[in-house]
Amino acid sequence: MDTIRTLADHSIRRVLSALALGIAVIMAVLAAEPSLAVQSGALLTAAVWLGLWGAALRVPHMDLRRTSLWRQLSVLAGEGAQRLRGVRGHRQMAAILAERLMWHADRTALAALGLGSLALLLHGARLLHN
Repeated sequence: MDTIRTLADHSIRRVLSALALGIAVIMAVLAAEPSLAVQSGALLTAAVWLGLWGAALRVPHMDLRRTSLWRQLSVLAGEGAQRLRGVRGHRQMAAILAERLMWHADRTALAALGLGSLALLLHGARLLHN
């Protein structure tokens, strides 16, 4: 099960790193207006959090054989992946994937809250300055 957990983490982090790059580029484009850049980053990060949360809720109802996690596990484990074809194996794999998605969603929510707090501070400082 540690193999499934590790592969799930790798799959999720691969997607999150691409999304983080996109958010960073948008924030860099808006760098002339720091308050707007940070606020945009917070909103986009919150959207990623909602996506992760929604994905975690959908996992138990999905056919996991069509996911990249299944393909990676089949390549790595070979015949060991055949044991996961049953209902019990599918439930175990879905439970691990949902748990890892929620773990990453928690960290993403913290990042969104941090960016949102920074945006509020920048906005407050801007109001005090003017």
